[in-house]
Amino acid sequence: MRWGLSSLGGAALALLLQGHLVVSDIPVEPTNLDSLKQAGKAIAAPMWDFYLANQTEGIPGKLTDTWYLAGAMYMTLIQYWQTSGDNQYNSVVSHDMMFQAGRNYDYFDSNYSQWLGNDDQMFFGLAAITASETGFPEISNKPTWTSLARAVATMQYNRWDNRTCNGGISWQIHPWQAGYTLRNSISNGGLFQLCARLGRFTNNQTYYNWAERIWDWSYESPLIQTDVDPWFIADSTSGDNNCIDSGDMQWSYNYGVYLAGTAYMYNGTGDAKWLNRTEQILRRLSTHFFPAAYGGNVFSEVSCEKLHTCDRNMLNFKGWSSMWMAMAAQLAPDTRERITPKLQGSAVAIGKQCDGETENLCGSRWYQETWDGIQGLEVQMAALGGIVSNLMLMTSARAQTIDTNPNAKEQFLDTYSDDTPDSLPHISTGDRVGSWILTVLWGGGIVAAAWWLIKQQ
Repeated sequence: MRWGLSSLGGAALALLLQGHLVVSDIPVEPTNLDSLKQAGKAIAAPMWDFYLANQTEGIPGKLTDTWYLAGAMYMTLIQYWQTSGDNQYNSVVSHDMMFQAGRNYDYFDSNYSQWLGNDDQMFFGLAAITASETGFPEISNKPTWTSLARAVATMQYNRWDNRTCNGGISWQIHPWQAGYTLRNSISNGGLFQLCARLGRFTNNQTYYNWAERIWDWSYESPLIQTDVDPWFIADSTSGDNNCIDSGDMQWSYNYGVYLAGTAYMYNGTGDAKWLNRTEQILRRLSTHFFPAAYGGNVFSEVSCEKLHTCDRNMLNFKGWSSMWMAMAAQLAPDTRERITPKLQGSAVAIGKQCDGETENLCGSRWYQETWDGIQGLEVQMAALGGIVSNLMLMTSARAQTIDTNPNAKEQFLDTYSDDTPDSLPHISTGDRVGSWILTVLWGGGIVAAAWWLIKQQ
């Protein structure tokens, strides 16, 4: 991540920018398809440069100090391709996305699996189902994108943990990781959305059942709090105290990920309860994160933007959430009238913020009319997501199903043939004991090695 001048105050920032060539902003007319396409093209170009420049040792799809952000970028670029027709990035996205699927085609390759969280793997699953829904070209002699999305969903659903909190999946996957006992909204909400989308795409009831179970648990846990108006989505809750309290920091992507999931469930099942849930989540998302101080129609990650305390993860949130809001508008049309002005106002603001230096660099604060000095793949991705969300509203491109994209049918390959949706392996007590023993041995090995080194002094 390149932070540029992110920590500087307004006066110092203005002084320093006097030495830089500041180009004009990107004019965006949110009701003009050509204007949106041109804006998307201008914003995507520097994002792609950041991507190519920050691949770890040239490994396709592995960014320095992060892994999941490449998956989120593929998700964004595939949605961009569908709505704009710009296919210049497709061949590399296709290659790198399949490369990172790993040897078992489950986005859990041993090169990274020892330190991945459920949310990391989930973003690649969402990229894969986005490929299926958009008709992104399949790769010959490789599993379909749907198969990759299915593998992620199945693996994660098998991590459902009833030992505490009556269920849910944890943030981290392995017991030795900090945050292993934490249940967070993006992991559970991400799996909920992935299952809802797989259910609608494949018309397989099993996925709908999974989504229903994840929602019910989230609803009954402290994550989705329905006793306040509008509904409140917490960031996390902890298995250490059996999930009786919550971490209440407000992040837009926690709302966005559940919002799109409920919209997919409504569109796929026709059950009115899912429309009500979509509308309830939208009420807080469309007010709290679109402050009246900025006109009420400009997206802001309010918990960190004002003081420039957003880390490289937080800088992305509103871009993904913008696209998830557009999905809700498409799949639950009753919400469209409320969502459209929010996304259109944000698109105009993005155009003004993307005037950094000489390359249409975008910053973090969309409500600020000049570039705020932050630069990098993350803020470009967020800005592109904001433009793509408007392209989604303006075009006829819709999320397909297996009926309209039969080339994306599921394949149950030998590498995970015992992992099918209708035949789930269960984690046994023996499995858990074995995992505990390995963790103890691993920790004991470190202690022994440390003792040996001390003795050699």
